[in-house]
Amino acid sequence: MQTEQTGEREQTTWSDIDWTAAEAAVRRLQDRIYRAAAAGNRGQVKNLQKLLVRSTSAKRLAVRRVTQQNAGRNTPGVDGVVCRTPESRTRLTAGLSLRDYRPQPVRRVRIPKSDGRTRPLGIPTIRDRALQMLVKMALEPEWETRFETNSYGFRPGRCTMDAIVALHATLAPAGASAWLLDADISGCFDNIGHQPLLARLPVFTTTIRRWLKAGTVELGTWKPTTTGAPQGGPLSPLLANVALDGMERLFGAEDGRGRYVQPGRRRGANRGIGLVRYADDLVVTAPTREVVETYIVPKLAAFLNERGLRLSETKTRIVHIDDGFDFLGFTVRRYNGVVLTRPQKEKVVRHLRTIHDYLQQRRQATPSQIIGDLGPVIRGWANYYRHGASKHVFHTADHHLQAKLWRWAKRRHPTKTAAWIRSKYFDSRWNFVDGRTRLARHDEVPVTRHSKVQGKRTPLNPDDREYWELRRQRRLTETLRSPKRRTLLTRQNGRCAMCGVEFDPDEDIPLIDEHHAMPRCHGGTDQLDNLQLVHRWCHHAHHMRIGYRAAEA
Repeated sequence: MQTEQTGEREQTTWSDIDWTAAEAAVRRLQDRIYRAAAAGNRGQVKNLQKLLVRSTSAKRLAVRRVTQQNAGRNTPGVDGVVCRTPESRTRLTAGLSLRDYRPQPVRRVRIPKSDGRTRPLGIPTIRDRALQMLVKMALEPEWETRFETNSYGFRPGRCTMDAIVALHATLAPAGASAWLLDADISGCFDNIGHQPLLARLPVFTTTIRRWLKAGTVELGTWKPTTTGAPQGGPLSPLLANVALDGMERLFGAEDGRGRYVQPGRRRGANRGIGLVRYADDLVVTAPTREVVETYIVPKLAAFLNERGLRLSETKTRIVHIDDGFDFLGFTVRRYNGVVLTRPQKEKVVRHLRTIHDYLQQRRQATPSQIIGDLGPVIRGWANYYRHGASKHVFHTADHHLQAKLWRWAKRRHPTKTAAWIRSKYFDSRWNFVDGRTRLARHDEVPVTRHSKVQGKRTPLNPDDREYWELRRQRRLTETLRSPKRRTLLTRQNGRCAMCGVEFDPDEDIPLIDEHHAMPRCHGGTDQLDNLQLVHRWCHHAHHMRIGYRAAEA
Protein backbone atom coordinates (compact mmCIF):
# COMPACT_ATOMS: atom_id res chain seq x y z
CA MET A 1 0.00 0.00 0.00
CA GLN A 2 1.36 3.44 -0.97
CA THR A 3 -0.01 6.88 -0.22
CA GLU A 4 0.66 10.10 -2.10
CA GLN A 5 0.49 13.61 -0.74
CA THR A 6 -2.31 15.64 -2.32
CA GLY A 7 -2.26 18.75 -0.14
CA GLU A 8 -0.29 20.65 2.50
CA ARG A 9 -1.25 22.46 5.66
CA GLU A 10 1.53 25.02 5.20
CA GLN A 11 2.45 26.63 1.91
CA THR A 12 6.05 26.04 0.81
CA THR A 13 7.75 28.91 -0.95
CA TRP A 14 8.60 28.27 -4.59
CA SER A 15 12.35 28.54 -4.05
CA ASP A 16 12.29 25.92 -1.26
CA ILE A 17 10.54 23.17 -3.24
CA ASP A 18 12.48 19.91 -3.49
CA TRP A 19 12.11 19.23 -7.20
CA THR A 20 13.86 15.86 -7.02
CA ALA A 21 11.26 14.65 -4.53
CA ALA A 22 8.43 16.14 -6.62
CA GLU A 23 9.67 14.37 -9.76
CA ALA A 24 9.99 11.09 -7.84
CA ALA A 25 6.45 11.36 -6.41
CA VAL A 26 4.91 11.98 -9.84
CA ARG A 27 7.00 9.24 -11.40
CA ARG A 28 5.77 6.70 -8.85
CA LEU A 29 2.16 7.54 -9.68
CA GLN A 30 2.84 7.37 -13.41
CA ASP A 31 4.54 4.00 -12.96
CA ARG A 32 1.44 2.67 -11.22
CA ILE A 33 -0.80 4.04 -13.98
CA TYR A 34 1.37 2.43 -16.66
CA ARG A 35 1.37 -0.97 -14.94
CA ALA A 36 -2.37 -0.89 -14.37
CA ALA A 37 -3.02 0.10 -17.99
CA ALA A 38 -0.69 -2.64 -19.27
CA ALA A 39 -2.57 -5.17 -17.14
CA GLY A 40 -5.92 -3.97 -18.49
CA ASN A 41 -7.21 -2.77 -15.11
CA ARG A 42 -9.26 0.22 -16.32
CA GLY A 43 -10.85 0.99 -12.95
CA GLN A 44 -7.50 1.27 -11.19
CA VAL A 45 -6.13 3.41 -14.03
CA LYS A 46 -8.97 5.89 -13.65
CA ASN A 47 -8.57 6.10 -9.88
CA LEU A 48 -4.81 6.66 -10.12
CA GLN A 49 -5.26 9.34 -12.77
CA LYS A 50 -7.67 11.22 -10.54
CA LEU A 51 -5.20 10.85 -7.67
CA LEU A 52 -2.40 12.30 -9.78
CA VAL A 53 -4.29 15.46 -10.80
CA ARG A 54 -4.93 16.15 -7.09
CA SER A 55 -1.28 15.63 -6.14
CA THR A 56 0.55 18.75 -4.97
CA SER A 57 3.79 17.54 -6.55
CA ALA A 58 2.09 17.10 -9.93
CA LYS A 59 0.53 20.57 -9.72
CA ARG A 60 3.91 22.12 -8.97
CA LEU A 61 5.57 20.31 -11.86
CA ALA A 62 2.78 21.34 -14.22
CA VAL A 63 3.16 25.01 -13.23
CA ARG A 64 6.93 24.79 -13.50
CA ARG A 65 6.79 23.38 -17.02
CA VAL A 66 4.38 25.96 -18.43
CA THR A 67 5.81 29.00 -16.61
CA GLN A 68 9.55 28.27 -16.58
CA GLN A 69 10.50 25.54 -19.05
CA ASN A 70 8.22 25.94 -22.08
CA ALA A 71 9.23 28.32 -24.87
CA GLY A 72 5.86 30.08 -24.70
CA ARG A 73 6.04 30.85 -20.98
CA ASN A 74 5.98 34.61 -21.62
CA THR A 75 3.08 34.48 -24.10
CA PRO A 76 -0.24 35.45 -22.46
CA GLY A 77 -3.71 34.17 -23.29
CA VAL A 78 -6.89 36.21 -23.60
CA ASP A 79 -6.54 37.42 -19.99
CA GLY A 80 -3.07 38.89 -20.60
CA VAL A 81 -1.61 37.09 -17.54
CA VAL A 82 1.85 35.51 -17.33
CA CYS A 83 3.70 34.14 -14.29
CA ARG A 84 7.22 35.51 -13.95
CA THR A 85 7.66 35.57 -10.17
CA PRO A 86 7.83 32.79 -7.56
CA GLU A 87 4.86 34.29 -5.71
CA SER A 88 2.62 34.19 -8.79
CA ARG A 89 3.59 30.56 -9.43
CA THR A 90 2.75 29.63 -5.84
CA ARG A 91 -0.68 31.28 -6.17
CA LEU A 92 -1.28 29.53 -9.49
CA THR A 93 -0.42 26.15 -7.96
CA ALA A 94 -2.80 26.70 -5.06
CA GLY A 95 -5.66 27.46 -7.46
CA LEU A 96 -5.29 24.42 -9.72
CA SER A 97 -8.35 22.20 -9.48
CA LEU A 98 -10.67 20.51 -11.96
CA ARG A 99 -13.69 20.85 -9.69
CA ASP A 100 -16.19 23.36 -11.13
CA TYR A 101 -13.53 24.36 -13.64
CA ARG A 102 -14.52 26.45 -16.67
CA PRO A 103 -11.77 27.21 -19.22
CA GLN A 104 -11.46 30.52 -21.00
CA PRO A 105 -11.35 30.84 -24.82
CA VAL A 106 -7.99 30.54 -26.55
CA ARG A 107 -6.30 33.50 -28.17
CA ARG A 108 -6.00 32.86 -31.92
CA VAL A 109 -2.85 34.09 -33.67
CA ARG A 110 -1.56 33.40 -37.16
CA ILE A 111 1.94 32.00 -37.65
CA PRO A 112 3.44 32.46 -41.16
CA LYS A 113 4.47 29.28 -42.99
CA SER A 114 7.27 28.80 -45.50
CA ASP A 115 4.84 28.64 -48.44
CA GLY A 116 3.32 32.03 -47.67
CA ARG A 117 0.23 30.71 -45.88
CA THR A 118 -0.44 31.01 -42.16
CA ARG A 119 -0.90 28.40 -39.45
CA PRO A 120 -3.64 29.11 -36.85
CA LEU A 121 -2.31 28.83 -33.30
CA GLY A 122 -4.56 28.80 -30.23
CA ILE A 123 -2.96 30.10 -27.02
CA PRO A 124 -4.80 29.16 -23.80
CA THR A 125 -4.47 31.20 -20.63
CA ILE A 126 -1.63 30.31 -18.29
CA ARG A 127 -4.04 28.62 -15.84
CA ASP A 128 -5.62 26.57 -18.61
CA ARG A 129 -2.17 25.56 -19.82
CA ALA A 130 -1.15 24.39 -16.35
CA LEU A 131 -4.31 22.30 -15.99
CA GLN A 132 -3.83 20.84 -19.48
CA MET A 133 -0.28 19.88 -18.54
CA LEU A 134 -1.61 18.28 -15.35
CA VAL A 135 -4.16 16.21 -17.28
CA LYS A 136 -1.50 15.28 -19.85
CA MET A 137 0.74 13.93 -17.08
CA ALA A 138 -2.15 11.67 -16.00
CA LEU A 139 -3.23 10.49 -19.46
CA GLU A 140 0.18 9.92 -21.06
CA PRO A 141 1.20 6.77 -19.11
CA GLU A 142 -2.07 5.04 -20.05
CA TRP A 143 -1.83 5.83 -23.75
CA GLU A 144 1.87 4.98 -24.01
CA THR A 145 0.82 1.36 -23.46
CA ARG A 146 -1.46 1.56 -26.52
CA PHE A 147 0.36 3.70 -29.07
CA GLU A 148 1.82 1.93 -32.09
CA THR A 149 5.45 1.07 -32.77
CA ASN A 150 6.05 3.46 -35.67
CA SER A 151 4.26 6.49 -34.18
CA TYR A 152 6.96 9.04 -33.32
CA GLY A 153 5.51 12.55 -33.16
CA PHE A 154 4.88 14.31 -29.82
CA ARG A 155 5.78 11.31 -27.69
CA PRO A 156 8.29 11.18 -24.81
CA GLY A 157 11.70 9.84 -25.75
CA ARG A 158 11.02 9.92 -29.52
CA CYS A 159 12.15 12.40 -32.15
CA THR A 160 12.14 13.02 -35.89
CA MET A 161 15.31 11.01 -36.44
CA ASP A 162 13.61 7.90 -35.03
CA ALA A 163 11.01 8.22 -37.79
CA ILE A 164 13.71 8.78 -40.45
CA VAL A 165 15.71 5.73 -39.32
CA ALA A 166 12.56 3.59 -39.16
CA LEU A 167 11.68 4.62 -42.70
CA HIS A 168 15.21 3.91 -43.91
CA ALA A 169 15.14 0.47 -42.26
CA THR A 170 11.88 -0.28 -44.07
CA LEU A 171 13.13 0.80 -47.52
CA ALA A 172 16.81 -0.24 -47.46
CA PRO A 173 16.70 -4.09 -47.40
CA ALA A 174 16.90 -5.95 -50.69
CA GLY A 175 13.45 -6.79 -51.99
CA ALA A 176 11.74 -4.13 -49.85
CA SER A 177 8.63 -2.38 -51.17
CA ALA A 178 9.55 0.37 -53.63
CA TRP A 179 6.27 2.29 -53.96
CA LEU A 180 5.24 4.87 -51.39
CA LEU A 181 2.28 6.97 -50.41
CA ASP A 182 3.69 10.28 -49.16
CA ALA A 183 0.61 11.52 -47.29
CA ASP A 184 -0.37 14.51 -45.22
CA ILE A 185 -3.58 15.04 -43.24
CA SER A 186 -5.35 18.26 -44.19
CA GLY A 187 -5.65 20.60 -41.19
CA CYS A 188 -5.28 17.79 -38.67
CA PHE A 189 -5.46 19.82 -35.45
CA ASP A 190 -8.27 22.07 -36.71
CA ASN A 191 -10.56 19.32 -38.03
CA ILE A 192 -10.43 16.50 -35.47
CA GLY A 193 -14.00 15.45 -34.68
CA HIS A 194 -14.87 16.06 -31.04
CA GLN A 195 -17.27 13.16 -30.53
CA PRO A 196 -14.99 10.41 -31.97
CA LEU A 197 -12.13 11.78 -29.86
CA LEU A 198 -14.11 12.02 -26.62
CA ALA A 199 -15.45 8.50 -27.16
CA ARG A 200 -11.87 7.21 -26.77
CA LEU A 201 -11.26 9.08 -23.50
CA PRO A 202 -12.97 7.39 -20.52
CA VAL A 203 -11.67 9.91 -17.94
CA PHE A 204 -11.64 13.74 -17.71
CA THR A 205 -14.16 13.72 -20.56
CA THR A 206 -16.15 16.70 -19.24
CA THR A 207 -13.03 18.81 -18.75
CA ILE A 208 -11.59 17.98 -22.15
CA ARG A 209 -14.95 18.67 -23.83
CA ARG A 210 -14.96 22.13 -22.24
CA TRP A 211 -11.44 22.79 -23.55
CA LEU A 212 -12.45 21.74 -27.03
CA LYS A 213 -15.66 23.81 -26.97
CA ALA A 214 -14.18 26.92 -25.30
CA GLY A 215 -14.00 28.86 -28.57
CA THR A 216 -11.39 31.25 -29.92
CA VAL A 217 -10.86 35.00 -29.70
CA GLU A 218 -9.27 36.68 -32.72
CA LEU A 219 -9.01 40.46 -32.96
CA GLY A 220 -11.53 40.78 -30.14
CA THR A 221 -14.15 38.54 -31.76
CA TRP A 222 -15.24 35.26 -30.14
CA LYS A 223 -15.94 32.30 -32.39
CA PRO A 224 -17.22 28.86 -31.35
CA THR A 225 -15.15 25.73 -32.00
CA THR A 226 -17.16 22.80 -33.35
CA THR A 227 -14.16 20.73 -34.45
CA GLY A 228 -10.44 20.51 -33.78
CA ALA A 229 -8.04 20.77 -30.85
CA PRO A 230 -6.39 24.23 -30.73
CA GLN A 231 -2.75 23.86 -31.72
CA GLY A 232 -0.78 25.59 -28.99
CA GLY A 233 -2.00 23.93 -25.80
CA PRO A 234 0.08 21.29 -23.96
CA LEU A 235 -2.65 18.65 -24.31
CA SER A 236 -3.37 19.09 -28.04
CA PRO A 237 -0.48 16.91 -29.36
CA LEU A 238 -1.54 14.02 -27.11
CA LEU A 239 -5.16 14.37 -28.25
CA ALA A 240 -4.03 14.27 -31.89
CA ASN A 241 -2.09 11.05 -31.24
CA VAL A 242 -5.12 9.55 -29.50
CA ALA A 243 -7.31 10.41 -32.50
CA LEU A 244 -4.84 8.92 -35.01
CA ASP A 245 -3.95 5.82 -33.00
CA GLY A 246 -4.79 2.62 -34.87
CA MET A 247 -3.67 3.73 -38.32
CA GLU A 248 -0.75 1.28 -38.44
CA ARG A 249 -2.92 -1.60 -37.22
CA LEU A 250 -5.07 -1.20 -40.33
CA PHE A 251 -2.37 -3.06 -42.26
CA GLY A 252 -1.64 -5.95 -39.89
CA ALA A 253 1.19 -4.28 -37.96
CA GLU A 254 0.47 -6.27 -34.78
CA ASP A 255 -0.34 -9.89 -34.06
CA GLY A 256 -2.90 -11.15 -31.58
CA ARG A 257 -0.52 -10.56 -28.64
CA GLY A 258 0.25 -6.97 -29.62
CA ARG A 259 3.75 -7.67 -30.98
CA TYR A 260 5.01 -5.81 -34.04
CA VAL A 261 5.03 -7.73 -37.35
CA GLN A 262 7.57 -6.76 -40.03
CA PRO A 263 6.02 -5.75 -43.41
CA GLY A 264 7.66 -8.69 -45.16
CA ARG A 265 6.11 -11.18 -42.73
CA ARG A 266 2.53 -9.98 -42.97
CA ARG A 267 -0.06 -12.07 -44.76
CA GLY A 268 -2.59 -11.51 -47.49
CA ALA A 269 -3.18 -8.02 -48.81
CA ASN A 270 -1.07 -6.49 -46.02
CA ARG A 271 2.16 -8.17 -47.14
CA GLY A 272 4.90 -5.63 -47.83
CA ILE A 273 2.93 -2.67 -46.43
CA GLY A 274 4.67 -0.55 -43.79
CA LEU A 275 3.58 2.74 -42.20
CA VAL A 276 5.70 5.35 -40.44
CA ARG A 277 3.95 8.36 -38.89
CA TYR A 278 5.24 11.53 -37.31
CA ALA A 279 2.27 13.59 -36.04
CA ASP A 280 0.09 14.23 -39.13
CA ASP A 281 2.83 13.36 -41.68
CA LEU A 282 2.96 9.72 -42.74
CA VAL A 283 4.59 7.48 -45.32
CA VAL A 284 3.17 4.11 -46.38
CA THR A 285 5.26 1.62 -48.36
CA ALA A 286 3.72 -0.90 -50.74
CA PRO A 287 4.97 -3.48 -53.29
CA THR A 288 3.06 -1.98 -56.25
CA ARG A 289 1.32 1.21 -57.27
CA GLU A 290 -1.98 -0.65 -57.64
CA VAL A 291 -1.88 -1.69 -53.98
CA VAL A 292 -1.49 1.96 -52.97
CA GLU A 293 -4.35 3.17 -55.16
CA THR A 294 -6.87 0.37 -54.62
CA TYR A 295 -6.14 -0.78 -51.06
CA ILE A 296 -4.13 1.69 -48.95
CA VAL A 297 -5.74 4.99 -49.96
CA PRO A 298 -9.35 3.80 -49.49
CA LYS A 299 -8.54 2.27 -46.10
CA LEU A 300 -6.80 5.43 -44.86
CA ALA A 301 -9.60 7.63 -46.20
CA ALA A 302 -12.24 5.60 -44.36
CA PHE A 303 -10.20 5.60 -41.14
CA LEU A 304 -9.73 9.39 -41.24
CA ASN A 305 -13.34 10.05 -42.24
CA GLU A 306 -14.52 8.42 -38.99
CA ARG A 307 -12.46 11.05 -37.13
CA GLY A 308 -13.56 14.03 -39.22
CA LEU A 309 -10.28 14.15 -41.17
CA ARG A 310 -9.16 13.66 -44.75
CA LEU A 311 -5.95 13.39 -46.77
CA SER A 312 -4.59 16.60 -48.26
CA GLU A 313 -4.99 16.52 -52.04
CA THR A 314 -2.08 18.89 -52.65
CA LYS A 315 0.46 17.23 -50.34
CA THR A 316 -0.45 13.56 -50.85
CA ARG A 317 1.21 11.76 -53.77
CA ILE A 318 2.33 8.32 -54.90
CA VAL A 319 6.05 8.04 -55.72
CA HIS A 320 8.68 5.43 -56.48
CA ILE A 321 11.70 5.24 -54.21
CA ASP A 322 14.01 5.87 -57.20
CA ASP A 323 12.31 9.25 -57.69
CA GLY A 324 12.63 10.16 -54.03
CA PHE A 325 10.40 12.14 -51.65
CA ASP A 326 10.74 14.67 -48.84
CA PHE A 327 10.00 13.76 -45.23
CA LEU A 328 10.77 15.79 -42.07
CA GLY A 329 13.40 17.93 -43.80
CA PHE A 330 15.19 15.02 -45.50
CA THR A 331 15.06 13.75 -49.07
CA VAL A 332 14.83 9.93 -49.11
CA ARG A 333 15.84 8.41 -52.43
CA ARG A 334 17.45 5.25 -53.83
CA TYR A 335 20.65 5.69 -55.84
CA ASN A 336 21.93 2.60 -57.69
CA GLY A 337 20.31 0.27 -55.18
CA VAL A 338 21.35 2.27 -52.07
CA VAL A 339 18.77 4.28 -50.09
CA LEU A 340 20.14 7.59 -48.80
CA THR A 341 18.59 10.25 -46.58
CA ARG A 342 20.03 13.63 -47.50
CA PRO A 343 19.13 17.14 -46.31
CA GLN A 344 16.25 18.53 -48.34
CA LYS A 345 17.46 21.05 -50.92
CA GLU A 346 14.86 23.65 -49.93
CA LYS A 347 15.99 23.45 -46.29
CA VAL A 348 19.63 23.98 -47.29
CA VAL A 349 18.73 27.00 -49.41
CA ARG A 350 16.61 28.46 -46.60
CA HIS A 351 19.43 27.99 -44.09
CA LEU A 352 21.93 29.77 -46.34
CA ARG A 353 19.37 32.50 -47.04
CA THR A 354 19.01 33.07 -43.29
CA ILE A 355 22.76 33.57 -42.98
CA HIS A 356 22.78 35.86 -46.04
CA ASP A 357 19.98 38.04 -44.65
CA TYR A 358 21.72 38.27 -41.28
CA LEU A 359 24.96 39.53 -42.84
CA GLN A 360 23.05 41.95 -45.07
CA GLN A 361 21.28 43.49 -42.09
CA ARG A 362 24.38 43.70 -39.88
CA ARG A 363 27.00 45.25 -42.08
CA GLN A 364 28.48 47.16 -39.15
CA ALA A 365 28.49 44.28 -36.67
CA THR A 366 31.77 43.26 -35.07
CA PRO A 367 33.32 39.84 -35.79
CA SER A 368 32.58 38.80 -32.21
CA GLN A 369 28.89 39.59 -32.67
CA ILE A 370 28.76 37.54 -35.87
CA ILE A 371 30.49 34.58 -34.23
CA GLY A 372 28.16 34.77 -31.23
CA ASP A 373 24.98 35.04 -33.34
CA LEU A 374 25.73 32.67 -36.23
CA GLY A 375 27.54 29.98 -34.22
CA PRO A 376 24.40 28.55 -32.55
CA VAL A 377 22.50 28.73 -35.88
CA ILE A 378 25.18 26.73 -37.71
CA ARG A 379 25.65 24.17 -34.95
CA GLY A 380 21.91 23.70 -34.44
CA TRP A 381 21.24 23.17 -38.15
CA ALA A 382 24.16 20.78 -38.56
CA ASN A 383 23.23 18.83 -35.43
CA TYR A 384 19.76 18.15 -36.83
CA TYR A 385 21.16 16.73 -40.09
CA ARG A 386 24.21 14.98 -38.62
CA HIS A 387 22.53 11.55 -38.73
CA GLY A 388 21.90 11.60 -42.51
CA ALA A 389 24.15 11.41 -45.57
CA SER A 390 25.10 15.05 -45.04
CA LYS A 391 28.88 15.32 -45.35
CA HIS A 392 28.84 16.71 -48.89
CA VAL A 393 26.07 19.17 -47.99
CA PHE A 394 28.07 20.36 -44.96
CA HIS A 395 31.12 21.06 -47.14
CA THR A 396 28.96 22.90 -49.68
CA ALA A 397 27.33 25.01 -46.96
CA ASP A 398 30.76 25.96 -45.56
CA HIS A 399 31.90 26.96 -49.04
CA HIS A 400 28.92 29.30 -49.46
CA LEU A 401 29.33 30.60 -45.91
CA GLN A 402 32.98 31.48 -46.50
CA ALA A 403 32.04 33.37 -49.70
CA LYS A 404 29.34 35.33 -47.87
CA LEU A 405 31.73 36.25 -45.07
CA TRP A 406 34.33 37.36 -47.61
CA ARG A 407 31.82 39.66 -49.29
CA TRP A 408 30.82 41.02 -45.89
CA ALA A 409 34.47 41.80 -45.05
CA LYS A 410 35.15 43.38 -48.49
CA ARG A 411 32.11 45.61 -48.06
CA ARG A 412 33.49 46.89 -44.76
CA HIS A 413 36.92 47.64 -46.22
CA PRO A 414 36.51 48.45 -49.93
CA THR A 415 39.97 50.04 -50.19
CA LYS A 416 41.97 47.28 -48.47
CA THR A 417 43.78 44.51 -50.28
CA ALA A 418 42.68 40.88 -50.21
CA ALA A 419 45.76 39.91 -48.20
CA TRP A 420 44.99 42.52 -45.53
CA ILE A 421 41.34 41.37 -45.24
CA ARG A 422 42.34 37.74 -44.96
CA SER A 423 44.88 38.44 -42.22
CA LYS A 424 42.32 40.45 -40.25
CA TYR A 425 39.25 38.20 -40.47
CA PHE A 426 40.48 34.71 -41.43
CA ASP A 427 43.12 32.31 -40.15
CA SER A 428 45.37 30.04 -42.23
CA ARG A 429 42.51 27.54 -42.76
CA TRP A 430 40.02 30.24 -43.80
CA ASN A 431 38.12 30.11 -40.53
CA PHE A 432 36.37 33.37 -39.63
CA VAL A 433 37.99 34.65 -36.41
CA ASP A 434 37.87 37.67 -34.10
CA GLY A 435 41.31 37.23 -32.55
CA ARG A 436 40.19 34.88 -29.75
CA THR A 437 37.50 32.55 -31.12
CA ARG A 438 36.41 31.35 -34.52
CA LEU A 439 33.07 30.80 -36.18
CA ALA A 440 31.68 27.28 -36.11
CA ARG A 441 31.73 25.24 -39.32
CA HIS A 442 29.15 22.78 -40.57
CA ASP A 443 31.67 20.05 -41.36
CA GLU A 444 32.99 20.12 -37.78
CA VAL A 445 29.87 18.20 -36.76
CA PRO A 446 30.59 14.50 -37.33
CA VAL A 447 28.08 12.47 -39.31
CA THR A 448 26.99 9.64 -37.00
CA ARG A 449 24.39 6.88 -37.05
CA HIS A 450 21.29 7.51 -34.94
CA SER A 451 20.21 4.72 -32.62
CA LYS A 452 16.45 4.37 -33.09
CA VAL A 453 14.26 3.70 -30.08
CA GLN A 454 13.50 0.00 -29.81
CA GLY A 455 9.96 -1.14 -30.60
CA LYS A 456 7.35 0.19 -28.19
CA ARG A 457 9.77 1.17 -25.46
CA THR A 458 8.80 4.32 -23.59
CA PRO A 459 10.35 6.32 -20.70
CA LEU A 460 7.06 5.89 -18.80
CA ASN A 461 7.52 2.11 -18.57
CA PRO A 462 9.17 1.42 -15.18
CA ASP A 463 10.64 -1.85 -16.49
CA ASP A 464 12.59 0.05 -19.19
CA ARG A 465 14.24 2.48 -16.77
CA GLU A 466 17.78 1.15 -17.29
CA TYR A 467 17.43 1.26 -21.10
CA TRP A 468 16.30 4.89 -21.06
CA GLU A 469 18.98 5.95 -18.59
CA LEU A 470 21.73 4.57 -20.84
CA ARG A 471 20.07 6.16 -23.87
CA ARG A 472 19.74 9.53 -22.09
CA GLN A 473 23.41 9.58 -21.09
CA ARG A 474 24.51 8.65 -24.61
CA ARG A 475 22.28 11.30 -26.18
CA LEU A 476 23.57 13.95 -23.78
CA THR A 477 27.15 13.08 -24.63
CA GLU A 478 26.41 13.20 -28.37
CA THR A 479 24.55 16.52 -28.18
CA LEU A 480 26.98 18.42 -25.96
CA ARG A 481 29.85 19.29 -28.27
CA SER A 482 31.86 21.24 -25.67
CA PRO A 483 34.56 19.11 -23.95
CA LYS A 484 34.24 21.32 -20.86
CA ARG A 485 30.51 20.69 -20.60
CA ARG A 486 31.00 16.99 -21.19
CA THR A 487 33.40 16.84 -18.25
CA LEU A 488 30.99 18.74 -16.01
CA LEU A 489 28.13 16.51 -17.14
CA THR A 490 30.09 13.38 -16.18
CA ARG A 491 30.93 14.84 -12.77
CA GLN A 492 27.27 15.66 -12.10
CA ASN A 493 26.00 12.29 -13.38
CA GLY A 494 23.83 14.03 -15.97
CA ARG A 495 21.83 15.99 -13.37
CA CYS A 496 21.29 19.67 -12.59
CA ALA A 497 23.63 20.73 -9.78
CA MET A 498 20.85 22.75 -8.11
CA CYS A 499 17.57 20.83 -8.37
CA GLY A 500 19.06 17.36 -8.94
CA VAL A 501 16.67 16.61 -11.82
CA GLU A 502 18.10 14.77 -14.83
CA PHE A 503 18.83 16.79 -17.97
CA ASP A 504 16.60 15.92 -20.94
CA PRO A 505 18.78 15.64 -24.09
CA ASP A 506 15.85 16.52 -26.37
CA GLU A 507 14.59 19.60 -24.50
CA ASP A 508 17.09 20.94 -21.96
CA ILE A 509 20.30 21.24 -24.01
CA PRO A 510 19.69 24.85 -25.20
CA LEU A 511 18.58 25.78 -21.66
CA ILE A 512 21.63 24.64 -19.68
CA ASP A 513 23.69 27.39 -18.04
CA GLU A 514 27.16 27.35 -16.50
CA HIS A 515 26.93 28.52 -12.89
CA HIS A 516 29.94 29.85 -10.99
CA ALA A 517 30.05 28.39 -7.47
CA MET A 518 32.06 31.46 -6.42
CA PRO A 519 30.89 34.50 -8.43
CA ARG A 520 33.48 36.14 -10.63
CA CYS A 521 32.83 39.46 -8.89
CA HIS A 522 34.12 37.80 -5.69
CA GLY A 523 37.23 36.40 -7.33
CA GLY A 524 35.80 33.25 -8.88
CA THR A 525 37.41 31.83 -12.02
CA ASP A 526 36.22 29.98 -15.12
CA GLN A 527 38.05 26.82 -14.09
CA LEU A 528 36.14 23.53 -14.04
CA ASP A 529 36.27 23.29 -10.23
CA ASN A 530 34.27 26.54 -10.00
CA LEU A 531 31.63 25.66 -12.64
CA GLN A 532 28.37 23.73 -12.47
CA LEU A 533 25.79 22.86 -15.14
CA VAL A 534 22.28 23.92 -14.11
CA HIS A 535 18.88 24.47 -15.68
CA ARG A 536 18.38 28.06 -16.77
CA TRP A 537 15.31 28.45 -14.59
CA CYS A 538 17.21 27.06 -11.58
CA HIS A 539 20.02 29.50 -12.33
CA HIS A 540 17.66 32.49 -12.36
CA ALA A 541 15.87 31.33 -9.22
CA HIS A 542 19.20 30.96 -7.40
CA HIS A 543 20.25 34.51 -8.20
CA MET A 544 16.87 35.82 -7.15
CA ARG A 545 17.28 34.12 -3.78
CA ILE A 546 20.70 35.60 -3.12
CA GLY A 547 19.62 39.05 -4.20
CA TYR A 548 20.93 39.33 -7.73
CA ARG A 549 18.66 40.85 -10.31
CA ALA A 550 17.59 38.52 -13.16
CA ALA A 551 15.38 38.77 -16.21
CA GLU A 552 13.07 36.03 -14.93
CA ALA A 553 12.93 33.61 -12.05
